[in-house]
Amino acid sequence: MKRFKKQRMTPMTQIKPLVTSLFDTKIEKRKKWIVLGILLYIISPIDIVPDFIPVVGYADDILIPILLIIAERVLSKNQKSIVERAENEAERFDS
Repeated sequence: MKRFKKQRMTPMTQIKPLVTSLFDTKIEKRKKWIVLGILLYIISPIDIVPDFIPVVGYADDILIPILLIIAERVLSKNQKSIVERAENEAERFDS
């Protein structure tokens, strides 16, 4: 009997398909720019509000998972298969 690896939802498993989708020629440039902006904000060490400000400083860190969801939805509005194909390409690069 074959055992399948359990796919964990980690930030890297979400980011890899987004990065590979930037190189897909079937995606509109506007959507690529939106995804690129979101990825740059996630990677950037600069926060909108510095973390040393109590409570409010950590509020912008809550945006990161929300931005990942927005990026996935931007890509999947018209074509869900694009994200699936990008995930397959990302898995192929991991091997």
